[in-house]
Amino acid sequence: MRPYFEKMAEFGKPLNESKIKETEENVAKIKEIEKELALEIEKVKNAGLPTEKINARGQWTVWQRLEYLVDPGTWCPLHSIFNPEDNEEGTTSVVDGLGKINGKWAVIVGFDNKVIAGAWVPGQAANVLRVTDLAKRLRLPLVWLVNCSGVKLTEQQEVYPD
Repeated sequence: MRPYFEKMAEFGKPLNESKIKETEENVAKIKEIEKELALEIEKVKNAGLPTEKINARGQWTVWQRLEYLVDPGTWCPLHSIFNPEDNEEGTTSVVDGLGKINGKWAVIVGFDNKVIAGAWVPGQAANVLRVTDLAKRLRLPLVWLVNCSGVKLTEQQEVYPD
């Protein structure tokens, strides 16, 4: 990340009591939306096989690999619920975001091996293009955590055109 972001002074000032009262309704609406998003993210995280089944095969899930790789408290997920083709799995199987690895920022992308063994599904290419473009624009390294079985055979005609 650019040094000026890391050294940037904090800006803004605390809100006074009248402003806090004025914004209570908006805050309540935002919290409601955040709860809905959290539920959708949990659906994506719980899609596919249970973690125990993956671990019994001697593998880690993408979520476990992220936890091992990324510095604690620095993971910022992106595109978690992005599913432009409305796949029956409920996800594109792409897990991506920003995080620090040994103190350095990176864009990280992985395939969720709990869902069809990480196979490519419709919409996945669009998700991958979003995150690779982000890495280019931010001039950050792109780290791949790939465990992929190929393409979901019944839908390969939808995947390859991307």
